[in-house]
Amino acid sequence: MKPWLRQLVHRLANVHRLDRVKRLRGWYYSGLMEHAGANLRVAEQVLINNPRNVSVGDNCYFGTGVQLYPWNAPIRIGNNVLIAAGVRMITRKHGFGDLSHPMARQGYTNAPIVVEDDVWIGFGAVILPGVTIGKGSIVGSNAVVTRDVDPFTIVGGVPARLIRRRIPGQE
Repeated sequence: MKPWLRQLVHRLANVHRLDRVKRLRGWYYSGLMEHAGANLRVAEQVLINNPRNVSVGDNCYFGTGVQLYPWNAPIRIGNNVLIAAGVRMITRKHGFGDLSHPMARQGYTNAPIVVEDDVWIGFGAVILPGVTIGKGSIVGSNAVVTRDVDPFTIVGGVPARLIRRRIPGQE
């Protein structure tokens, strides 16, 4: 048995069955991405369009049905990031400023998405182009994030707005 395969089998034998499948998917995606850190776990039905434009840190989790669309700009995800089921991130948007031309002919703009360390993105949230989500932040379920999120804050709503700041010792 090849050394890399023996190492993979050993790692998978020491974790719960369902977690093994998620780790195996993480291992598969890590080979496609620009960079993937250790312990990437990926649930079922995850879609990553153009994975070469995605970089993920250590100890990250992608829930069921996560969709990443890093068209011509990257998506950078830090360490210890939890991305819940149904989250979508897209780095491209249509132009629409010229009223004399149809929107379909106005081209696109692209901007990167950055998710810093220790972030939790809730179920069904949408992260739009050019957004940075600061370290230690929480994005509420079904929020639409259209602008940067400050570190250690909780945001939610459509569009996402500050709910409160995270203070040590407070839940």
